[in-house]
Amino acid sequence: MSRLLQDIHPKARPQICELLATCAEQSIPVMIIFTGRTIEEQIGLYAIGRTDGQPKEKQVTWTLDSKHVMSAKQEFKSLAIDVCPFDIFSLHGPDKLQWDEKDPAWQKLGAIGEKIGLKWGVVDGSGRRKDLGHFEYTGELK
Repeated sequence: MSRLLQDIHPKARPQICELLATCAEQSIPVMIIFTGRTIEEQIGLYAIGRTDGQPKEKQVTWTLDSKHVMSAKQEFKSLAIDVCPFDIFSLHGPDKLQWDEKDPAWQKLGAIGEKIGLKWGVVDGSGRRKDLGHFEYTGELK
């Protein structure tokens, strides 16, 4: 899994770089969690909490059709980035981040991304916004 900006699709990169720059300008330091991943990595993430014997609460992703997957359709580049405001997360275990979704930093971050034109997170069937650090490009690729 990548955290490299070079793994962002060239069409998506200007908006994603603007998101990061605007956060810096507004003193909201962010950590890049993910940019791109392979389909095999996505399948592995999807299996967590479903087929690997871990409890359902451990699920990492709810889709195999992620905008992070660097596929031929996307010129082997990601259309999404996952970030977290640097000062609101803590490490739990060797490779697990945890944060409070009620922290006001998320709303600030989301407003910046939406103003730039990025899709922010995912709204589930009950109207609850999930995956608060996820931003994706929704424009044309041609």
